[in-house]
Amino acid sequence: MKAIQEWLGHSTFNVTANFYSHLDYNSKINSAETISRVLGGTEFEESDSSEFADK
Repeated sequence: MKAIQEWLGHSTFNVTANFYSHLDYNSKINSAETISRVLGGTEFEESDSSEFADK
């Protein structure tokens, strides 16, 4: 999160944390899949992410 704060130019860690902490579960999964693709990983399979659905 600290690196994201610096990349986005937020003045404090709290600004970054408060802005992104409200994301719902589906938004988190979509973000993780995008980051995985960008970094050369593989996409999550639906069955992989379903184990976190209750969290």
